[in-house]
Amino acid sequence: MIKYSVIVPFHSNLNLFTLCINYLNKVLDFSESEIIVIDNNVDGSQISSNIKMNKHCKIIAKKENLMYPRAINLGAANASGKYLIFCDADTCVTPNFHKILTRELEVKNIGYASAKLLNIHTNNLQEFGITSSYYNFPHPFSGRSLDFELVGSNHYPLAACAACSAIKRDLFLELDGFDEELVHSYSDIDLCLRLRGKGYCTVCVADAFAYHCGSSTIGSGMGSDLKEDTKGVFMSKHPCIPVEIHYYINKACDYFLKLNKLRRKDYFVFDCSTIGNSNLYIDFVIEKLNLLETSRYRHPCSHRDTTQLDLLNFIPYNIRNYRIPILYFTDTFLAFKKNSLWKYCRSNYDDIVVDRHANIELLRNI
Repeated sequence: MIKYSVIVPFHSNLNLFTLCINYLNKVLDFSESEIIVIDNNVDGSQISSNIKMNKHCKIIAKKENLMYPRAINLGAANASGKYLIFCDADTCVTPNFHKILTRELEVKNIGYASAKLLNIHTNNLQEFGITSSYYNFPHPFSGRSLDFELVGSNHYPLAACAACSAIKRDLFLELDGFDEELVHSYSDIDLCLRLRGKGYCTVCVADAFAYHCGSSTIGSGMGSDLKEDTKGVFMSKHPCIPVEIHYYINKACDYFLKLNKLRRKDYFVFDCSTIGNSNLYIDFVIEKLNLLETSRYRHPCSHRDTTQLDLLNFIPYNIRNYRIPILYFTDTFLAFKKNSLWKYCRSNYDDIVVDRHANIELLRNI
């Protein structure tokens, strides 16, 4: 009797795909599980012979790029399990992940469950839920270590990433699956919003883990232009998404104040983020931390989620010598790593870094 139907959409990147299948083979009991691979690529020879010979893999081949939601829906239509488990081809699962996820689906009003996704290089948190700040969709506490207190237990966000997730098959089919018009991202958020409309919650499960590479396909057409068009379709479908980022900022501020006693309250605000509604974050943090803002300067970095900022050459030299603390607002606090000399120059002040994922930390601790 099949209980778990694991659906793996595959387009390209054989190295990561074979790793994904190898670990699924290790953790699944095939007396109650099946793997359904949706091989959607113009090159039908992509999948290696050892995968094709794997008796536990049902391979559905299409010589076209179906895009994510259509590929998943095809897998669901061919699944026989009570639960659908979605695994991106660039994930590497850990033992019992599927049982931990589906256990939550038996809790009343829980419709969708997602694992804690880990960065393949750092072992830090890549994603553990998706929230909203109007048209922006942050990932609360992204980049933190796995022992970070605020990601230690289950939580119930607006939405969650589909890369390693689970839903009951009957419920997924009742919703007509993923919206196939959302060809680049947002199909998982859309699913969670539709579930919410029917009275179901999404849960991010703290004890279920998977490594996730992300953006690993080659020649799939998944570029920024397609994502921009897809977001337009998504936003027209959901024009009134509730703003929930404040919940996570509030938790982060309380945690920050529990650990840190600031020596001064007057702060200069340096906004180097790329998002259009940065004031939403900054104003709330200023109020919650009870700071006195002296002035604010906006100087966006070159592109979204820059991984490394050279602060000495990015921030105007006169700001370096300000004799009051600085509150920096950025896309991701990880961009402030390294920068040892800048931190030395600012060592007499309790400079604070805030990012769009609700991370709040002293500059010297990053």
